[in-house]
Amino acid sequence: MKFILPTIFLLTLYSCLTNTKQENTIIIAEKNENFYHSIDKHFNFIDSVNKTDPELIEGENLKLAKTINSFKTDVFNLSDTFNYDGLYIVKSSDKKLCLISWDTRMGGTMIEFATMALFQTLNGETISKLLIDSNENQISNTLMHYDNLYCIKEGDQKFYIAHGFGQGSTILAWQELRAFQILGNKINTPLVFPDRKPNLFVEFDLQKLNERKIPQILVLDSGKRISLPVSNDEEGFSGNYQTLVFKNGFYKVN
Repeated sequence: MKFILPTIFLLTLYSCLTNTKQENTIIIAEKNENFYHSIDKHFNFIDSVNKTDPELIEGENLKLAKTINSFKTDVFNLSDTFNYDGLYIVKSSDKKLCLISWDTRMGGTMIEFATMALFQTLNGETISKLLIDSNENQISNTLMHYDNLYCIKEGDQKFYIAHGFGQGSTILAWQELRAFQILGNKINTPLVFPDRKPNLFVEFDLQKLNERKIPQILVLDSGKRISLPVSNDEEGFSGNYQTLVFKNGFYKVN
C-alpha cells in the first residue's frame, strides 16, 4: 500500500508535465503561424503595388519591421529559414541574437535587403534594432541577407559573426562577414577585422569566374578561423585564399 501513493503521485506529475509541454507546443505553433501569416500580408501588399504604386513599398517595409518587432520574443522559437518569400531568419547557438533579413522589393537588379537584429540583454529583455549602414554619401539598408551566425567566446566576452550574401547586379555577387557584440542593452559592431573594420566584404563578377562558380568565404572552428577568397583586379577569383585567425579580440592574418 505504501508504494501505491508515490506511484500515483508520479503518474499524475508526469501527466501534468506532458500536458503542459503539449500546451506549450501548441501555443508556439500558433504564434509561428500568426507570425508568418502577418509577414505574408505585408509581402502580398508589396507585390500588389509594386508596379502600380511603388511609392507605397517603403512605408509597407516599415510596417513589416514593426510586425517583426511585435513578435520579437517569439521569433527565437522559430526555426531558421533561408528564404521564406524573401525572408531569412538565423539565430546564434546561445539564442541571444537573431537576425531577420528580407527582400524589401525596393531594389532592381541590385536587391535591397533589410535586416533587423533581435537580441537579449543581461536582464532577459528582448530588444530589436533595424540595422542601417551609413557613409559620407548615403544611409541605406544592409543590402545583405544573413544565413549563418557564429558565436565566439573569449574570456568573459562574446562576439557574433554573421555571414551574409547580397547581389549588386545579376552578375555581381556579394559576400560579407559582419561582427556584432551585445553590451548591456545595446548591440554594436566591434572593429575586429583587419584595418579596424567591423566587416569583411568580397565581391566577384560572375562573368570573370570559371563556370560562374562563386568562391565562398569559409568560416571554420565556430568562427575563430576564416578562409577568405581573394579577388583579382578585375573582380575575378585569383585562386588564392587568405587565412584569418581570431585571437585577443581581433582577426589577424595567419
